[in-house]
Amino acid sequence: MKRAILLLLILANIGILAWHRWYELPEEAAQPTAPALGGKPLQLATELTPAERKALAAEETPSAATASQAAVAASTSAAVAATACAAYGPFPSDDAVQQGAARLKPLGLQVSEHLVPGKSKLGYWVYLPPFGSKHEADAATALLKRRGVQDIYVVTDEANRNAVSLGVFSQRSGALERQKAMHKMGYRALMAERFRDEPRYWLDARGLPGALPQAAVFADLADESTPIGKATGICPASG
Repeated sequence: MKRAILLLLILANIGILAWHRWYELPEEAAQPTAPALGGKPLQLATELTPAERKALAAEETPSAATASQAAVAASTSAAVAATACAAYGPFPSDDAVQQGAARLKPLGLQVSEHLVPGKSKLGYWVYLPPFGSKHEADAATALLKRRGVQDIYVVTDEANRNAVSLGVFSQRSGALERQKAMHKMGYRALMAERFRDEPRYWLDARGLPGALPQAAVFADLADESTPIGKATGICPASG
């Protein structure tokens, strides 16, 4: 009887040990589960809703627009840097400026003309200052003519009314001779430079820097008193 009880206790212990190995140890040996990744799961474009696709396109548009604007700005800057402008003048006449333009256009330049108001020296004027009345001026003129002085007249314009003109001379030396002759005759003759309104013609040229010639190519078109020059600067905006 005691042996039977001892055998039962042994069997019971074996059963308890087996149950503990089969059901408890696997739970203790189980590895911990990796934590879930944060954020939204990856999605294909075809999995997005129409609203999500529209929002995604709106986010990408500013970057594309910025890149496009930067490319346009770079292209514009390069074009401006490659262009130079110059003005040539003054030319003494319309005919001269037309000849100048004909020399620039074959060089591949954009050429235009513009006028600048100006004055040119007419010469040296010798005269007697205004008399107190036209009667006095007429009497002095008649007396001088009797003494052999030619090409004289009484001035009628407002600025020099009743003065007596003794001639306009292209050279200063000629004017000085007339002035000295009048002094010997007892008259206080004066001398002044005379000018006339005369537009000045200019050419504007735009093109590659190396294509803009020096002003020396127009030397034969200038008048004696005013040589033709070249002025460079920033190109005006194209209209």
